[in-house]
Amino acid sequence: MKNIGNGEVPQGDALRAEAREIFGIMSAGGVAIMPFDVSYAIFAHTARAVERIYEIKNRSSAKPNGVIGNWDIFSEVVDTDQKDKDLVSCVIRDNNLPLSIVAPYRADHDFLRTTQFGALRRSTKGPTMDLLLNGGDLHGELARMSLDAAVPLMGSSANRSLTGNKFKLHDIEPEVLQQVDINVDHGTCKYANPWLVGSTILEMGTRRVLRFGCCYEEIQALLKREFKLDLPDRPTSGSMSLV
Repeated sequence: MKNIGNGEVPQGDALRAEAREIFGIMSAGGVAIMPFDVSYAIFAHTARAVERIYEIKNRSSAKPNGVIGNWDIFSEVVDTDQKDKDLVSCVIRDNNLPLSIVAPYRADHDFLRTTQFGALRRSTKGPTMDLLLNGGDLHGELARMSLDAAVPLMGSSANRSLTGNKFKLHDIEPEVLQQVDINVDHGTCKYANPWLVGSTILEMGTRRVLRFGCCYEEIQALLKREFKLDLPDRPTSGSMSLV
C-alpha cells in the first residue's frame, strides 16, 4: 500500500503527475482511494479490482458503481437528447457544479473497448450507467486520461457501506484504507456536508432525483430558473437517496 499527499491539493504539473501515478496504478489492476470535491472515493479499472471494492466496502452486489466522467465522455458515451445535454452543460460547465447522471450508454463506444465484462457488469444497471461529472481538478485529470486511453474507472464512495461518505482521509475506516493499493490525502473535500452524501444524482429523460446530494439546492434553483424544472425539496429526515 502506498500513501501520497500531505493534506493539500497540488496544483499544475504536480497535480498532473499525481493523477498519472494514480491512473497507472488503477490501469494495472490496483484499487485507489482518492479525494474528489464531493467526497473521498474508491475506484478501479479491472474486473478483479472492482470486485475488491465490493469486498473492501462490504457493498451489496445489487448496487452498481459509478464511472468517472467529463463533458466529452458524457457527450460521446451516454445516449441523451439535446435537452439533457443543455441541462448538464448548464450545471457542470456554465455554473461549475458537480453532478452525477444516470442514462443509457453506448456499449459499442471505443471508450468501453478494453473494459472487462465483470467490471462493466458491476458498473451498469440494465442499459444505464452512472457518470460522475465535474468532481474537481484531480477528477478532471483522471477523466481526461480515462477517455484518451479508453480505460474506464469505476467505483463509489470510500467507506464501509451504509456508513456515509467521508470527507477526510483519516475519517475512512482503517480496514478500508489498509486494503487498497494507494491512498491520496488532499485534506477536507470541497463539498463536505452534514448529510454525509456525495454528488446529487439525476436520471436523464425523467429528470428524477435519485440522490439529494451536495449542491442540491443550488442545482434545484438553477434548473428552476433556467429550465422551469421543479425538483422536490431535500427531505428533512430519512434517506437522501432514492436508489
